[in-house]
Amino acid sequence: MAVDLMQIGVSGLRTSQKQLDVASHNITNVNTPGYSRQVVEQKSDDAQWNGNNYYGTGAYIDNVSRAYDQFAARELTLSTTQLEEANVKQQHLAMLDDFTSKSAVNSVNSMNDFYHSVRSLADNPSDLGSRQTVLEHANQAAVNLNNAHETLTNIRTDVNQQLSVSLERVNALGQELAAVNTSLQQQSSSDGSNDLFDQQRTLINELAKYTQVTVLADKGSLANTVIIGSGDTLVSGVTASQLKLIDGAPDIANKQIALINGNNSKPIKSDTIGGSLGAMLTVRDDVIDKSLDQLGQMAIGFASQMNDLQQQGVDLNGQQGQALFNDINSPNAMSQRALKPFGSSSDISVKIDDINQLKIGDYQLVSDATSHTLVDQQGNKTALTVNAKGKFEAKVNGLEITINKLSTLMTGETETAIIQPLRRGAADISLALTDPRGLAGHRQLTAIAAESNTGSATITKATAVPDNVAGRYQLQLNAAGDQITVTDLKNNAEVELADNKYSSENGATIAFKTSATTSIPVMTISANAAANDSFEIELGAQNSQGGNGNFLAMQQVQHQKTMADGKSSVIDVFESLATDVGMLKKNADKLSEVNQLDFDSASERVSNLSGVNLDEEAANLMKFQQSYMASSRIMSVAKETFDTLMRAV
Repeated sequence: MAVDLMQIGVSGLRTSQKQLDVASHNITNVNTPGYSRQVVEQKSDDAQWNGNNYYGTGAYIDNVSRAYDQFAARELTLSTTQLEEANVKQQHLAMLDDFTSKSAVNSVNSMNDFYHSVRSLADNPSDLGSRQTVLEHANQAAVNLNNAHETLTNIRTDVNQQLSVSLERVNALGQELAAVNTSLQQQSSSDGSNDLFDQQRTLINELAKYTQVTVLADKGSLANTVIIGSGDTLVSGVTASQLKLIDGAPDIANKQIALINGNNSKPIKSDTIGGSLGAMLTVRDDVIDKSLDQLGQMAIGFASQMNDLQQQGVDLNGQQGQALFNDINSPNAMSQRALKPFGSSSDISVKIDDINQLKIGDYQLVSDATSHTLVDQQGNKTALTVNAKGKFEAKVNGLEITINKLSTLMTGETETAIIQPLRRGAADISLALTDPRGLAGHRQLTAIAAESNTGSATITKATAVPDNVAGRYQLQLNAAGDQITVTDLKNNAEVELADNKYSSENGATIAFKTSATTSIPVMTISANAAANDSFEIELGAQNSQGGNGNFLAMQQVQHQKTMADGKSSVIDVFESLATDVGMLKKNADKLSEVNQLDFDSASERVSNLSGVNLDEEAANLMKFQQSYMASSRIMSVAKETFDTLMRAV
């Protein structure tokens, strides 16, 4: 009996000692991030039959488990991803909002200064000082657009660098998770795995800041499979893959995240990766690139309209006006708008025909051995057709895309080029005119569209129109919209034209007939005129110097709705950019607040279940200390009983 009593006392000491160890371990790790409170599962030993009854033999520790709920932990992981994605997006949008309100606004201010200087010059069109001021403001507008483009490009580069740094940490986390999984597999039992499981969960929650994470338990193993994004495996058991930032194709600046496994590289879809990585990709591709396009659209619209007006006027030297800014359709500019795959032998040019129809965003030009298809931002497809010169061509959204040289493709092969018509617009604009006398103030042709017009055609003069055709005219389209009539308003006589046909797709050049075999090109009417449209035209003398009609037309561009299908002026394009970024930033602020509440709620649920309560653990220490002392007393009683029995023998 004394022996049985001794065994019971020993089991009590052991269980109490283990309870004290676990309670002390909990208290020590109260401030350890990711630590889950451990709980001892104590059970009684099997009873033994003695006489007519079963008698207990003590207690033992069956298991030491974690206070852990996988559903609460999964909720915390998800809320971590959502919060980090919202916070990173908010930070970058705040920086872009600051850019539009401080840096980019300088471009608008300098353009307004240019318009104001042109208005002042119109009062005294021959003043060389005022003319020099106009050129200085024009140059400053171009420089500020260049600087705005450079700033945005630097922000984009910074995002790519942040992506690279983040991927280094993601790769390190993958290696650490694989190491933890290795340690878990080496455990002979789960008793010593609790701290490893906590370490694993801490690593997973940190990984969740960068990307969406899904954890799966491998069959027959304590190790986990870690999946990121929409289904890409980062960790499989004790093996970790690597993430790497690779060049985009064909736009090498459009860096993409790829999963590297051995010699294989698999791009990851940016719209499903989530976390801070997903936020940076979204800001870069959807906000920064769009902002670059809008700046480019503003620069191209500004330069194109000023150049058109300059070239329609006459300067102080009595010469046809020259372009104020560099040509938006120079061979180099048209070539740079098409990004071809590495090694491609094709030659593609992208000409801007109509600034009013330009759309924000990229296009894809998909080619195979026999056909070429242009895909716009909404997925609409336009097949390229062979033009009169035998080249494949497509006209869409104010662009004329021409394949000057075909790439050599075999049957079954395809090639995709990216068309970016606006991306470099703000970077490429520069002042082309340096002589103040070259500003063309005299407007030789003025065309006023009738209020009843339903089309959007414009009238421009031909080059070197002689003085003997000066006068006032009315241009009228017929009811079918395919023929033109020009009437001299001085004598109401119809002017004989070399060709009176009109095409709503290509427009027409109007030449006054001078004899049976000769004619004089006078003006050009653009495409998109409608039936019965009419214009009143005033044609001045070529050599009339000191006029201000062209300057008045230039300053009117400040408020004319000549872009975005007649909905925006050049300045309105910037206002749209500032508004879009401001709204995105405001929405990001609200989303960040909501996700913070969700994260706090999930953290509280996990803390309530897994966190260490010092008061509770202190009470446990006292309880198990008393139990230990009581078990010691049992052993003392057993020894005294045994000694008494021995003395009695």
